[in-house]
Formats: sequence, C-alpha cells, structure tokens
Amino acid sequence: QKCKDNIEPEMYAYFGTNEYNFEKLENPPDYEPTKCHKCGVVISLAEDAYARSSDGYLCDKCMAIAHPDLYGG
Repeated sequence: QKCKDNIEPEMYAYFGTNEYNFEKLENPPDYEPTKCHKCGVVISLAEDAYARSSDGYLCDKCMAIAHPDLYGG
C-alpha cells in the first residue's frame, strides 16, 4: 500500500504488470491517461520522455520548446 500511495496510478499498474515483476497484479488499477499540460498529447510515463513541473507533465516536444537551452538550442 505504501508504494501504491506514493506513485502515479499509471506507474503502479506498469510496475505491477510488466514482465520483470515477480508477481503480476491480477487487477491493476484503472487510471486516466497522463497528458501534456501544454499540448494535450498522451504521455506514457513508463516509456516516453517527459518532464514534470508544478503545472503538470510536459511531453518531450513541449519541453524542448520551453527549454531550448537543455536541448542544444
């Protein structure tokens, strides 16, 4: 329960159902898709590049636009 309360439901479901887990969750929790707060694209927290800020999540493309200095711009 402690782990479940400290991470996003999407990541809890991923960690509990991926092929590396010793015991897979039989009933992973439902969750709303994580979306970029700028453009609305769905972000897979387990697979995509993203950043998290006080406003929410940013996809890789919006992060590059917001912070070109971090992307060699």
